[in-house]
Amino acid sequence: MSTVKSVLVISWHQSLAKTREMLLREAGYLVTSAVGRAEAALQCRGGADLLILGHSVPSSEKKEVIACYRQYSTGPVLSLLRSDQQKLPEADFGVEVFDPAEVVQAVRKILHDEPLS
Repeated sequence: MSTVKSVLVISWHQSLAKTREMLLREAGYLVTSAVGRAEAALQCRGGADLLILGHSVPSSEKKEVIACYRQYSTGPVLSLLRSDQQKLPEADFGVEVFDPAEVVQAVRKILHDEPLS
C-alpha cells in the first residue's frame, strides 16, 4: 500500500497557488498551499515530501523559504522558473513550466511516481 505524499506549494499569487493545489490534489497528493512570506514561514514548519516554490516568489525570498523548510523536512525543493530565471543552488530542481500539467508531471518524476526520462 503506497503512502499519499504531501506537497507544500508556495506562491506570491493566490490564483496560481490555488490552481497548483487543485491540480496536485486531483493527481492524488496531499497539498498545502501558502501565499506570501508570513504564510510560507508558518507552513514550512509542517514539513512535506516536496516543497514547490512558484515562479512568482522572488529569488531572495525563495532562499528564505528553502532555509525554513530545510529545518523541518528532508524532502526535495522544486523551484518553478520563468524563462528569464535561473535555478537557485539551494533548490534541488529548477523547472521552466508553461502549462499547469507540466507541474504535475515534474512532481511525479521528482517523487518517483513516474520514471525519470
